[in-house]
Amino acid sequence: MTRTKTESLPAPGTTSTIADGVIEVALPLPGKPTIINVYLVDLRNGEWALVDTGTAHQDSLDVFSGALQKEGIEREQLCHVLATHHHPDHFGASRYLQEELGARIYMHPEERALIDFMQTMDPMSMLEHVRRHGIPIPDRPSEPSSPGDSWSAGFKPAPTTDYALEDGELLSLGNREFEVIHTPGHTGGHCCFLVRDTGTFLVGDHLLPRITPHVGVFAGGPTNPLGDFITSQEKCAAIEGVNIVGPAHGRTYPDHAHRAQQLIDHHEYRMREMLDFVRKQPANAFQVAGDSFRWVFEGDPEAQRFNRGAAVMETIAHLNLLEHRGNIISEENEGVIYYQST
Repeated sequence: MTRTKTESLPAPGTTSTIADGVIEVALPLPGKPTIINVYLVDLRNGEWALVDTGTAHQDSLDVFSGALQKEGIEREQLCHVLATHHHPDHFGASRYLQEELGARIYMHPEERALIDFMQTMDPMSMLEHVRRHGIPIPDRPSEPSSPGDSWSAGFKPAPTTDYALEDGELLSLGNREFEVIHTPGHTGGHCCFLVRDTGTFLVGDHLLPRITPHVGVFAGGPTNPLGDFITSQEKCAAIEGVNIVGPAHGRTYPDHAHRAQQLIDHHEYRMREMLDFVRKQPANAFQVAGDSFRWVFEGDPEAQRFNRGAAVMETIAHLNLLEHRGNIISEENEGVIYYQST
């Protein structure tokens, strides 16, 4: 989570050929970011693959249909859907593509497990999680909402996966090869795809050009996702043969290794800030987040409630990695976890 200058984005429905047989399609989102890029790949056998889907909101489905028409692609030619991860803007329309168009769904098994977990988790567990990290939430007479409620109209995931992706495999579809790179961090099963013959690196949310993807600790989730994220960035930086990077949000760019190092440096700097804060006195994640994400904690607390929660989840991820490295320790006091320097 970082602030960034406003970037000029394509209008919904804009299509751009970014490499031979690889078309970027801009689809609308109901919030910020306002656009997601999905990618159509010509398999050179009469079939097409799609990397990520956009949401199941009707405006997005209509824009996508218009993009297929514009590019002269028949609906029945869209035979394969490769998911970078399970979030609604990336996988929300997958049920429609599977059931209405007959497309095969390709996804890492950890992402399928996350979908199942989200649909069955007790919402009270997340409430307890945030309270343990210092977020002041009063007792409420009504049940807390499910994490997926606000996106329910746009999140219609395919109920089954047709093919389970594996890290490092070469996926042959038609006359193209996709190298699968498992990049946990933003989510546990996030994957990037390198279209081998053109060096087109389709990276989902892993290597965004202008913002950092959210990396947080949630109830029931991985406890050290930032450690995974940094390891995944180092892994991506070492990949050879990349000519262009196609992110889910923002413009395409050429230098994946440079951007990976920028993201690593950003999180290392933020951890140094947080370490300095807990050297002064023990603090919970809510208190540390208030120092590191000051702009989120300004203004109306209710208006910033979602952003504050996201900031605290990211802060926990940074603090957990510091604890994993031995820089700090944590201790629970009266139901709240506090961190202090070693």
